Amino acid sequence: MSMKNRIKGYIISAILILLLIGTAVMGYKKGYLNDVFRKDTQNIISKGSNGTVKNEPVYKDEVVSLNKGDSYMVEYDSEKVNGKSVPTLDYKYNVEYIDSYITRKLPSGMSVNYYKQEEKTELDSDNNFTSGYYYVVVEINMINMMQETYNLAPQSMVIGNFVDGVYKTIGEPRGIISEGMSDKGVIRMEYQQENNIKLCYVAADEYINDNLVVKCEIEDRNKYKGEVPYLVIGSEE
Repeated sequence: MSMKNRIKGYIISAILILLLIGTAVMGYKKGYLNDVFRKDTQNIISKGSNGTVKNEPVYKDEVVSLNKGDSYMVEYDSEKVNGKSVPTLDYKYNVEYIDSYITRKLPSGMSVNYYKQEEKTELDSDNNFTSGYYYVVVEINMINMMQETYNLAPQSMVIGNFVDGVYKTIGEPRGIISEGMSDKGVIRMEYQQENNIKLCYVAADEYINDNLVVKCEIEDRNKYKGEVPYLVIGSEE
C-alpha cells in the first residue's frame, strides 16, 4: 500500500472515531445513556435470555401500602430520577384514600365500559353478578400540588393481587366517576385543585382476599422505580 493510501486510511479512521465520540457525548447529555453511567437509577425492567424486555417482580413487603384514611404524596421528578429535568413529565399529587368496597351488585350511578365474555355469563338482567365475580369500587381524593395545569388519566390505576407475595395485575378500571372528566377519560386539574374520583373494577372470586390492592400509578414510567402506593382493599363485602 502506498504512503498516500495509508495516510488516507488514517484520516478516515480518525474521522470515524471522532464521530463515535461525538455521538456518545450527545447521547449522555440528552440522558440516553443514564442507565449505563448512573449507579443510583433503579431499573424495574430487564432483558430476558431471548433479548425481550420483561418487568421485574414487585414484592408485597417492599411496597407502600395505604389503608382507608391514609394519604400519600405521589410524584415524579425527572431530574432526580434520570439526571435531566423534563418538566412535561413531572407531576406531584396528594392522594387521600377515602373508601373502598366489593359487591356483586352494580354500583349505583356507575357505567361499566365493557365485560369479558366469561363475565357476561354471570350477569343478570340488571348487570349484577350472580356468582364468579365482584365489582370493586375505590374512592380517592387527589390534589394537584404542582404549579401547573395537568391532565390526569385515572385509567392507569390498575387493580391487582399479591399472589404468593408477588404483585399480579388483574385489570384496568371498567368505570370512572369524577367531575369534569372528558369523554376520553382525562381530568384537567389546576394547581391545588381537588378532585374526587371513584374507580370501578371487576375481579374474579379467587382474587377477593386480603391481598387485593389498587396500584395508584399516575403514569407508566417503565424504566424506573417510583414510590407508587398500593391501596389495600380487603375482602369484606
